Amino acid sequence: MIVRALVSGLRDVATAPALVVVVTMAMLASAVPFGLVLGTQVQSALASRQPVYLGTADIDAEWWMEFREHADGLAATFTPTIIGFAAPLDNLSALLDGTPRPLALLGPVILSGVLWAWLWGGILERYYRRRGIRPSEFWSAGWRYFSRFVSISVCAAILQLILFLTVHRVLFGPVYAALAGQMNSERDAFFLRVLFYLLFGVLLIAVSLVADYARISTVASKTATVGATFSTATGFLRRHATGAITLYLLTGALFVATLAVYGAGEVYGATRLGGWRSVLIGQAYITARLAIRLLFAASELHYFRRVQLDPETPIAP
Repeated sequence: MIVRALVSGLRDVATAPALVVVVTMAMLASAVPFGLVLGTQVQSALASRQPVYLGTADIDAEWWMEFREHADGLAATFTPTIIGFAAPLDNLSALLDGTPRPLALLGPVILSGVLWAWLWGGILERYYRRRGIRPSEFWSAGWRYFSRFVSISVCAAILQLILFLTVHRVLFGPVYAALAGQMNSERDAFFLRVLFYLLFGVLLIAVSLVADYARISTVASKTATVGATFSTATGFLRRHATGAITLYLLTGALFVATLAVYGAGEVYGATRLGGWRSVLIGQAYITARLAIRLLFAASELHYFRRVQLDPETPIAP
C-alpha cells in the first residue's frame, strides 16, 4: 500500500506538470519584490567601485566584506552562503543547530507561507479529484480552504518554535554539554550530536506530518473546522504511524538523492561549465525541489484515501 501510494503520487505529479510550473512561478513572483530591493542596494554599493568586466570570473572579496560590514536589513542576507549548493547546506545547518535567521527574512517567510496556504487548496483539490481542473476551479479551491490552511500553518509554526525554544535548547545545551564532557574523544561527541539531531528531527517530522494530514483531511474528509482536521490527522497517525513515517522517509530519500545530484552537478558546473549553465543547474534544482514537495502531498493523499476512506468510492466532481 505504501509503494502504491508513492507510485500514484509520482504519477499525479508527472501527469500534472502545470502544477509544478504554477508553483515555481508563484515562488518566483513572491521573491521578486525582495530581490528588487536587495538588487537596488547592491547596485548602489557597486556604483562606487570599478566596473566589472565580462571576462572577470572572480568575486571581489574585498568589496563584499566591506559591503557586509555596512549592510543591514535584507542587504545583510547577501552572504556567500546564498551561492549555489552552499544555500541548502546553510539552511540545513541553521535548522539543525537552531541558528536564528535575520529578522529581515520574516517578511519573505510570511509571504511564502501565506502563498502556500492558498496554493495547497488548489493542489490538493486537483490530486483528490484525479483529473485536471480549470483555473477557475483551482482559484476557487484555494480561497475555499485558505483560512483553515493558514490556521494549520500557523499552529505548526508555533509548535516548531516551541520545540526550538524548549527541547532544542535543553538537548543541545546542558544535556549535550554534560554527556560530551564525559567522553574521551571528539568523534564520540560528534556521534552524540548526530544522535541528538536525529531525535530532534523526529519531533519536527511529527509536527510536519500532523500538518500535512490535517490539510489532507480537510479536502478528503471535508472536515469543517481546524480542530476537527487536527483531530482526524492525529487519530490517523496514531493508527497508521508506521506506514505514514515510512512513506515520508521514502519520499524524503528522493529529496536527498536530488540534493546529492544537485551538489555534484553544481560543483561540476562551477568548475567546468560556469556562466548560465551553472545558473541553469541551480534553477533545475529549485524546480525539482518544488516537484518533490508536491510529491509529498500527492503520495500522502493517496495513502490517506487508501487507508482512511474506501479507495473504490467514486469522487464527486
